[in-house]
Amino acid sequence: MQRELEHIAGLVRDAVRALPPEFDRGKELYIGADGTPTLSIDKIAEDIVLGAVRDMDLPVNVLSEEAGLVDRGFEDTMVVDPIDGTHNSALNVPLYSISLAVGKRSLSGVEHALLMDLVNGDVYRSSRGEGATLNGARLAVRSMPELGPAVLFYLGRFVHPHTFSLVKRASRVRSMGCASLEMAMVARGCFDAYYFNTEIYEKGIRVVDIAASALILREAGGEIVDLEGKALDMPFDLAARSNFLAYGDARAKEVLL
Repeated sequence: MQRELEHIAGLVRDAVRALPPEFDRGKELYIGADGTPTLSIDKIAEDIVLGAVRDMDLPVNVLSEEAGLVDRGFEDTMVVDPIDGTHNSALNVPLYSISLAVGKRSLSGVEHALLMDLVNGDVYRSSRGEGATLNGARLAVRSMPELGPAVLFYLGRFVHPHTFSLVKRASRVRSMGCASLEMAMVARGCFDAYYFNTEIYEKGIRVVDIAASALILREAGGEIVDLEGKALDMPFDLAARSNFLAYGDARAKEVLL
């Protein structure tokens, strides 16, 4: 399945790179199945994914943030975020990805994951029980430095005020606007944690955003938990939302929860 996932991601990468400079990536087209606006860049990427699944006759259903569930009659589902970091792409901020995961029913049932940085082409991949890699090199989370955790935070306009008290506990703070790649940065040992907490349930993270990066992080030795500290599991359902902490060293969890 990894070969097929990389092929699909490569098709999206090539199409995005081929877009002319004048193309309006941020044009709102309609409201997608997840209840948020579908932008032109999302539609292009999703159409490529759905077309590739059909053309390759892959034995999977598809759950995507724009189209919703495409039930093709199979047990496994491919969970897709065609463009994670859509607004980064629309603003020409060079940090956005395609996220692909395959499994059954929920986050805990994901067996294969692939995340591609659509700007530099980096490929993160994992299959359950086989570890995680970046461009073929083994990934591992790092030990938290004595100075304290370097933390990525969600700091958008729906951020929970409690987040700002945690910012002061971190040795370094960044907010990148691309959950999948932010979690991957924890998996590769660039940061110690990624904290996501919103005031409004409907603005929480969706399974399509993190299905791939959750497996990659766990296979690299990290974990993702809800804000009660329990291992995060989310159904393959666009209506489900969550806040969470993703971390490498368990000491970061002690600092932030």
